[in-house]
Amino acid sequence: MFKILIPAVAALGLVAHAAQSYTAEDGVAAAPIMLVAETPVEIAPAAPAMDWHFHTEGDTAKLAYGVANSDQLVLMLMCTEGEDKVSTLGSVRAEAETATGQTSYKDPMTGGILHEAEIDRHDAALADLAATGKMTVVSEQGEVAIGSDSADQEAVKAFFASCGTAPA
Repeated sequence: MFKILIPAVAALGLVAHAAQSYTAEDGVAAAPIMLVAETPVEIAPAAPAMDWHFHTEGDTAKLAYGVANSDQLVLMLMCTEGEDKVSTLGSVRAEAETATGQTSYKDPMTGGILHEAEIDRHDAALADLAATGKMTVVSEQGEVAIGSDSADQEAVKAFFASCGTAPA
């Protein structure tokens, strides 16, 4: 009796296995994409938002546009109370009429290009930043406005207050 039962159970197992690897509709093997679609997929978190962030270091006030608490920095403005110039450093150039001392060099850490300049504190670009929270910059893609009208406007106000007075 076991001589007949063992082959019969084995045959049923093969039939069950074969039935699982074929679709019922057209009798063809399941496509690998169908198997992948059944596996759970993790959704990547949204990219962190870029905003203006205000910091002080000694008597130097810094306004950085980038991701908070990270090395992802697009542009930094630096000033010292009583100085007539605002220094800029970033992967973009601030679009300003009074920009002087403009230099560009390769960043040894990232391999990207960094731009430095000094802007007269009364330049229209800084006045626009103080009024709107936005600044026009030049990147590899051309001119673009960075910043927003949201709460990061407080960081912009704090920066200009630390520099002495807001631009005219």
